[in-house]
Amino acid sequence: MSKFIEVFTNSNLYGNDIVDRVNQTACSKCTILVYDASNTESSAEMQEKAYKYGVTSMPAIVMDGKLINPEKLVQGKLASIVHHVFKK
Repeated sequence: MSKFIEVFTNSNLYGNDIVDRVNQTACSKCTILVYDASNTESSAEMQEKAYKYGVTSMPAIVMDGKLINPEKLVQGKLASIVHHVFKK
């Protein structure tokens, strides 16, 4: 089951830890898009998407349009997160 995952981060402040974690836990068919606040080229699109999804702090992860808690993103637990998010 492929998912569209969007990661909101600032690599200057947080490094690439959250992006690495998403890459490790996502399936091979998942599409991952990273919005990095330190990259000024994508800031307008990032702000628009963050507002749309209700992102108020970083790092943040959105899976298929639903905001998920990055602390719950643990290797091997992505399936349970997907199940929990879409059962609401």
